[in-house]
Formats: sequence, structure tokens, C-alpha cells
Amino acid sequence: MATPAAAEECKPDFDQAKEHFDVAFASIYRHQGFAWVCSPYIGDDLAQSSIVHVEGLLEDFGVSSTDATIQADELNAKARSEAAKDTELQSSDASRDEVMIACSQMMDAEYQKFRVDRVKMRKALCR
Repeated sequence: MATPAAAEECKPDFDQAKEHFDVAFASIYRHQGFAWVCSPYIGDDLAQSSIVHVEGLLEDFGVSSTDATIQADELNAKARSEAAKDTELQSSDASRDEVMIACSQMMDAEYQKFRVDRVKMRKALCR
């Protein structure tokens, strides 16, 4: 006997999925940018490793694994290049601890937005 939840068939809403993809993509891009801008203070391990989130988002949206890796690498290079031009953080009078806290807060805020919209995208795609 089928349960009521199992009896309901999910119908993908591609327009809604695209909206959530766009928000998630923008959020993870900003997160990646902050990771590179903050790397002189927190190291570059986070910036190097968090690119897998971009790959996963792209794959969730239907991009092939190979193309997702290539696109994620291109996005990472763009974020890193733009971060290199950002001198505001380096020119601030904030202490190292204050900068590290601000970096952490900015990255976390963007990552949380990314997580929520990625799940909403997956839900809209019935995954």
C-alpha cells in the first residue's frame, strides 16, 4: 500500500529551480571571493577547497561532472583575480583578529544563503 507522500508525484518546476540556482550561484561566488580576499589572513585552504560546492551546485542543476569541474575552475579563477584587485581589506585599520572575524562572518552569511537556495533548487527539481 502506497503512503500518501509516495502517492503524490513531484512535478519539477524549472523556473523556480533556475531562480534558486541563480541565488545559490551568486552566494557561493561571493563566498569564494571573500575566501580569496581573506586568504592573506586565514590562509588559502578554504578558497581552494570550497570550489567543490560550486561543482556540486552545477551538477545538481544538470551540468555534467566534467563541465561542472571546468566551470567551477573558471569561476574560481575569476573570483581569485577579482579578489587580487580588492585592496580595501588590506588598507583597513582593523586588527588581524577583527579582519579574521569579519571574513568569517561574511563567508558564513553567503554560505548559509547558498545552502538554503541549493536545497530549494533541488526540491524544485524533485531531487
